[in-house]
Amino acid sequence: MTSYNDNLHQNSKAYAFEYARSLRRMQTKAEEILWEALRNSQLCNLKFRRQHPFDNYILDFYNHKMKLAVEVDGEVHNDPEVAAYDKARTMSLNENGITVLRFKNTEVESDLKMVLKKIEDWFHENDLAEYEPWPEEIETDKMNKNTNESVKSKAPFYFRRGDGGEVMNRLDKLFSKKKTGVLNMYCTAGYPQLNSTVEVVTALQNNGADIVEIGIPYSDPIADGPVIQQSNMQALENGMCIPVLFEQLKQNSDRITCPLILMGYLNPVLQYGVEKFCEAAAEVGVDGVILPDLPMYEFETQYQQMFVKHNLKFIFLITPETSEERIKQIDKLSGGFIYAVSSSSTTGYEPHQSNSKTAEIQVAYFKKLAAMNLRNPILIGFGIKDKITFEKACHYGNGAIIGSAYISALKTSTDIEQTTKDFLNRVKGHPSE
Repeated sequence: MTSYNDNLHQNSKAYAFEYARSLRRMQTKAEEILWEALRNSQLCNLKFRRQHPFDNYILDFYNHKMKLAVEVDGEVHNDPEVAAYDKARTMSLNENGITVLRFKNTEVESDLKMVLKKIEDWFHENDLAEYEPWPEEIETDKMNKNTNESVKSKAPFYFRRGDGGEVMNRLDKLFSKKKTGVLNMYCTAGYPQLNSTVEVVTALQNNGADIVEIGIPYSDPIADGPVIQQSNMQALENGMCIPVLFEQLKQNSDRITCPLILMGYLNPVLQYGVEKFCEAAAEVGVDGVILPDLPMYEFETQYQQMFVKHNLKFIFLITPETSEERIKQIDKLSGGFIYAVSSSSTTGYEPHQSNSKTAEIQVAYFKKLAAMNLRNPILIGFGIKDKITFEKACHYGNGAIIGSAYISALKTSTDIEQTTKDFLNRVKGHPSE
């Protein structure tokens, strides 16, 4: 960092402005328009990251190889004080070799072609006609070298890195807009085929899933029933593992826009390295993690800060047997939502097969959770498989999680997109086309 940049970051007013920028990251109309254009037009083979962190700054759109930042400014930037900060900010970025192109919201909304033309003109004026697309392996570059630990510790919030990564975690963004009827769909990475992962995720995303939960296959999935156990075994035989999953997500991060959760077990994550796992997950666009066999005490004392650092929500499970005291503690530690297991069973459990006493216990459990006024939303899982069970879960919680029933549908599928569309249409009560 230059001394100028260092002085800028120690200015409390600079922090205030930058924190305000983070709160405004809920995508203005102009930002959404430009992001779709940059993502889909493949403009001059430039691949942009959205809301990318650089030191304590957030760049609206950033191309790593060419060190080009594209900024979209709303009316607040007309304020003299904000404009002065923008100028100083741009100077600091220029000192670090980053070119900044600025556009107003009104320009993007009224004349998108002109905006794209200016970006393209910059490209050609700088003799970049031989520019190659984003490489498969992203090297550690000047941005990392410029990161100063003393400055980083002063930042008012943690930044999330990765293509399409908002400063506001996408789970928070979802639940700020949708309070009920949230559908979380589970799939197993590498199932039914090794390279099916992204096809399944995008099919779920494009056909109505609000959240996609990707299961990391494991040889001893203690919380899962026979259907998901079988999918785990098949995925492992296919060659799926954590490094392969991260590579698949990395190569397709611009296609995945919904909140993404990884569900797995502690042992493979420990073998991979928890800090390394969190960093890699954030890089490829993961929003939350579920590790049902990680004890709450160990999470709080050993690992919590790693998840916080990388803006990953850690999601705990609760059951009808979980005490109110423990539920309250879990509510304090959880992020994103709380996974309310509908029964003390495994995935695939079907409530209609239970007796009336069990049903009464379930209802009492759901009502107890509603009465506790918990900080986190509640998603109900285990035994949710169709429109009836989904709607029942949504009556008591903010939404539901479906896994085994969908995995069963994939097992015999010859067309993942159509199978997924038909399945979600049945869950949501939409007629099949």
